[in-house]
Amino acid sequence: MDPIELLTQQHVEAEDLFQQVAVVAGAERLQLFRRLAWLLTLHTQLEERYFYPAVKLAETSELVQHSFEDHAEAKALITQMLQLDVSDMQFEPALVSLRTSVEAHVAEERSMLFPLVRRLLTAGQLERLGDELTRRVHELAQPGALPTVAPEADLGAY
Repeated sequence: MDPIELLTQQHVEAEDLFQQVAVVAGAERLQLFRRLAWLLTLHTQLEERYFYPAVKLAETSELVQHSFEDHAEAKALITQMLQLDVSDMQFEPALVSLRTSVEAHVAEERSMLFPLVRRLLTAGQLERLGDELTRRVHELAQPGALPTVAPEADLGAY
């Protein structure tokens, strides 16, 4: 699979989950938020451990560094939110902040980093990176593999 397509699919799924979390309450909101937190954690680990190191070149260095900063912000918000009850009055503003942060990050990747990576890497390099990311998704989806949140049994496999 193309690595950019894989990451973009995760972006789309995260946006869908943000939309769902925004319109539900109670146990359903908690379940959907935990799924979102897990997906975002999986996604950031996949990018930080494998994608960014593979695409960090002179031309992408500044964008990659900024992406790490975006991830740090998102991880801090997720950690904070996992400590809150979904009915806590701090949860909604934190959710809005997280969504805004993630959307800005995704827009930058889609408009700047991903097109640059497509120009700088050969088709073979992209294919090998895509194969690596696909393998790593399965490893990171194992219980205990992610630092912030573990997948629940009903979260599905990636």
